[in-house]
Amino acid sequence: MPAMRAVAVVPGQHGSAHLRDDAPDPTPAEGDAVVRVLEAGVCGTDVEIHDGEYGEAPAGSPFLILGHENLGIVESSPAGAHVQPGDLVVATVRRPCPQACVPCASGQNDMCVTGNFKERGIRGLHGFMSERWRIEPEYAMKVDSSLGILGVLLEPTTVVAKAWEQVSLVGQRAFWEPQHVLVTGAGPIGLLAALLGRQRGLDVHVLDRMTSGPKPELVRAV
Repeated sequence: MPAMRAVAVVPGQHGSAHLRDDAPDPTPAEGDAVVRVLEAGVCGTDVEIHDGEYGEAPAGSPFLILGHENLGIVESSPAGAHVQPGDLVVATVRRPCPQACVPCASGQNDMCVTGNFKERGIRGLHGFMSERWRIEPEYAMKVDSSLGILGVLLEPTTVVAKAWEQVSLVGQRAFWEPQHVLVTGAGPIGLLAALLGRQRGLDVHVLDRMTSGPKPELVRAV
């Protein structure tokens, strides 16, 4: 079986992140579309997995390929699929539980009520820090080519977009006309939250412990 390079961990083992050159090439069972990796992000979840606090390898594998923040270019895909060779894509991370609970059956895997979901690069499925990966086309989101490598920010941006969506749903239970928003923390997620707040026309304030350096400069730029 062909092999490829990948960044992997041994789940539960502290400090086990490593580069390996014998990761198995993804098989058709993992999806009909083949994607070549362009960018992969690292977030706090990856750090927790590296520290041995979290993470689960796929069944039968002694290691887990890391990476859930992702961006790639499609190399091959079934005829008629909504993503085709040359397209920039970002893959969704979570997969529905085998019990097909109501949220999962409705396509809202992030609201799974059984807790038996799987997540690429986190829990039970290899991630995207490899030379290539396969994906079911329905889990691949086409990204406008004008974004370039910035498309790798789509996955973390969905975290913020989901939070905005839930806040709006709660607010709509009564008359609600927000004008100001406070974002706590000026890390990547906080900065993305501030950007979306400005996009919504709100008066955005960002609170962070850092008073000098890149963080406050980026906030001011926003």
